[in-house]
Amino acid sequence: MRIGLFSDRYLPLIDGVTYSIESFRIELERMGHEVFIFAPKPGFRYKEEAPNVFRFPSIKGLFFDDYLTTLFFPPQVARKIDKLDLDLIHFHTPGQVGLMGVYYALHNDIPLVTTYHTDLYEYVKHYPAVLPGSIALSLLTPLITGGGLADFRAGIASIKPERNVDKWNQKLVQRGLTVMHNRCDLVIAPSRKIETKLKHWKTTAPIAILPTGINELKKDAKLRKKFAVQFGIEASDEVILFVGRIGTEKNIGMLIDAFPHVVHKHSKAKLLLVGTGDDVEMFKEQAAGTGYDERVVLTGAIPHDQLGSIYALADVFAFPSIADTQGLVINEAAQAGLPIVLIDKDITEVVKRGQNGYVAKNTARDLANKILMVLEDSKKAAAMGKVSKELAAGFTSGVQAAKLVRLYEKAMVYHASKKAN
Repeated sequence: MRIGLFSDRYLPLIDGVTYSIESFRIELERMGHEVFIFAPKPGFRYKEEAPNVFRFPSIKGLFFDDYLTTLFFPPQVARKIDKLDLDLIHFHTPGQVGLMGVYYALHNDIPLVTTYHTDLYEYVKHYPAVLPGSIALSLLTPLITGGGLADFRAGIASIKPERNVDKWNQKLVQRGLTVMHNRCDLVIAPSRKIETKLKHWKTTAPIAILPTGINELKKDAKLRKKFAVQFGIEASDEVILFVGRIGTEKNIGMLIDAFPHVVHKHSKAKLLLVGTGDDVEMFKEQAAGTGYDERVVLTGAIPHDQLGSIYALADVFAFPSIADTQGLVINEAAQAGLPIVLIDKDITEVVKRGQNGYVAKNTARDLANKILMVLEDSKKAAAMGKVSKELAAGFTSGVQAAKLVRLYEKAMVYHASKKAN
């Protein structure tokens, strides 16, 4: 199969979308499929070394710091795509590059698949500056999908301003994405949470749940020791770990608010926040306000291939986000054999309540109580860690890629049936 992957987020940027694309690309190619990737060029001097990656000029920071806005699509790009003779197009983002994939697939009668990686409906509440992009999405979607005059009129109607900017943004996102999704031959939801949302939006295209596969990260004893020294972690410390973007959308403030309740009972508790983002300084100030800032460590970015040694430092993994679509780091933590405490139970299949983790209410007190339930029972915590590894073993990269191929095949059959009718 010759597969085109279109995404506005890709290497060298490291995030959940990029990880998912790379994980599936590697496994698909290992299975004998040909994969071609279309993505923004992260800089004018950037030289692409991979043979099957096509880059588009872009500018950085239009909507937020790490977002690349593609400038244009030269006509020769379409001619290059023509020569690839793609069997299927899979777009991963609703930005400029993703929309080009949609346009090309629909105008060249190629089966079209998408994954709703990022819950934009929730994210726009934290990043109101994306409103111009939401308006553009609502207006452009009918033109790109060939939806006709009725869809275009609905798009015009949807941009009528509302007093509440968040609700306006969300209305635009929901409408634009649903119109686009309904032209697909398959919409992939990374979790039950997203499947429910898509159905609530009245998505008419077939929907399938497929989390991204995760393989266990390597642990290095020397690197673990180095990190312990670097972040001031002693052997007696009880480490609560969070890994991810350091932004308000991850609900990190709730975790910091919960920490004093934990450390009050467990004086050797330490909170390790791994990642980078726009809100680092704000969370440092919040930690200072708890009176326990010496026990709250924001590490900054750590290379993904070194994260196995970070997970090895932890006693419990805490994930307070209620805006994620699947939480890949939860699967990584499970692979590392950690008990897990989270708030949104529907974003992962590797946490079973009471078996390898706990589901907390969206309050600092209950989040702290669930973390304490892990720290106060070391035998049960060890048993939970074992169950985490067992559950995560069913969602490796190879297993999930094989499922993706079967979904691609179903999408191609569905596409052919639409033509026949």
